[in-house]
Amino acid sequence: MTATAPPRALVPRQAPGALPFLGHGLAMQRRRLDLLERVQGLDRGGLVALRLGARRMLMATDHRLVRELLVRQADDFGPSPQYRLMEPVTGGGLLLSKGAFHRRQRRLIRPAFRHSRVRHYADLMTELSRAWADGLRDGGTVAVDEEFGNLATAIVVRSLFGRGVTEREAASVVEAMTDVMAWVGARGSDPLPFLAKLPTRVNRRFARGARTLHTLVDTVIAHRHELVADAPDDVLTWLLETTDAETGERMSDRQVHDEVMTLLTAGAETTSRSLSWCLYLLARHPEAEERLHAEVDSVLAGRAAGFDDLPNLPYTRRVLTETLRLYPSGYLLSRTSVRATALGPYPLPAGTTVLFSPYALHRDPRLFPAPDRFLPDRWLPDRATEVTPAAFLPFGLGQHGCLGEGFAWTEMTIALATLAGRWRLRPVSPGPVTPTPLFSLSCGRLAMRVERREAGGDAGHGTS
Repeated sequence: MTATAPPRALVPRQAPGALPFLGHGLAMQRRRLDLLERVQGLDRGGLVALRLGARRMLMATDHRLVRELLVRQADDFGPSPQYRLMEPVTGGGLLLSKGAFHRRQRRLIRPAFRHSRVRHYADLMTELSRAWADGLRDGGTVAVDEEFGNLATAIVVRSLFGRGVTEREAASVVEAMTDVMAWVGARGSDPLPFLAKLPTRVNRRFARGARTLHTLVDTVIAHRHELVADAPDDVLTWLLETTDAETGERMSDRQVHDEVMTLLTAGAETTSRSLSWCLYLLARHPEAEERLHAEVDSVLAGRAAGFDDLPNLPYTRRVLTETLRLYPSGYLLSRTSVRATALGPYPLPAGTTVLFSPYALHRDPRLFPAPDRFLPDRWLPDRATEVTPAAFLPFGLGQHGCLGEGFAWTEMTIALATLAGRWRLRPVSPGPVTPTPLFSLSCGRLAMRVERREAGGDAGHGTS
């Protein structure tokens, strides 16, 4: 009987274009998205080696290896240095925890975002989206990245804390989050870590913003303990009261603090970026915008969207899905091996950082035909051959995937449908917007002019 030979171990291919001493560091700094797409498009992919100065990293360009990294081999990998820059903000929350402790925390937090809970939070989303749409003015100009940032932060604050914060405190969170995420964006593209310690304007504003957030969260937690039976029905109460079924223990206040900070930062950034890109794409594709308007006019007739409307807004959902394909907020993600392991046929020593880019995967023509075109209908069920669902990773996957994915889809759909039912937004500068790869994928300060539209009429613009 002949024994089957073990699979041959492979050595990652070296990415072309490395410079002496710098490697691919200059390209990663100046032309990051181009570099990621170039590496993704190599004929013989799998794992590709990149050199950033003296550091060697691997990029997974095969979506099957990415799924292995995030699911089957998940316990062999932990947070990479990319995420460690968030430690001053999120501490030991879900973003940075690993192993058995991470699994325990996901188990405790997951029920706070189950379907029935998201329905409850949807009432807040509707209320705040309606108020936000009411505040727009015909003919006015808004920076949509700031507007959606404010809306998303207000929604996550109310969902986390209920009415346990005053309007003034909520406004301070919005301002603090702006400063914190500006710092995170700067650090995410900064190859010199010591710059974070210099007394620059960005660093000073970050220190002040982080201090504001940490102090507020501690204050709200302390006050919540005093309420006992009268505690509001929000995420914070859930985190404080939930008990581990295996040990009977609750989270410490310190751990609750870190989880709240993690949810606060993750909850605002992804949604606001995605909605901003969505408006940009709709403005450049009037036929898609007209179909969106026709759908929301038929379903909503001018009112704000609610949770029960979601099944009746399939085109709205496809528009958002296609937006997340083209401009995923988490455009470059990474994990670092905590022990010697293997990824497919590639042996990896401990301490190996593996990158993967949802942005590049989503634009790979082998996975998504005509990848640069905005085609919401590619997500119709009867056109499944036009997409590779296993390569669509806007919220990550596995035990490190986004727990609030259902929350985010609900929030984005309600906000977009409510806005589109009453307003059309047009870029002040009609040219294309080049994405800026910071910690997430930014459209910069995207200024848009607000135009009123009437449900079913569009005030001079036909709908189909």
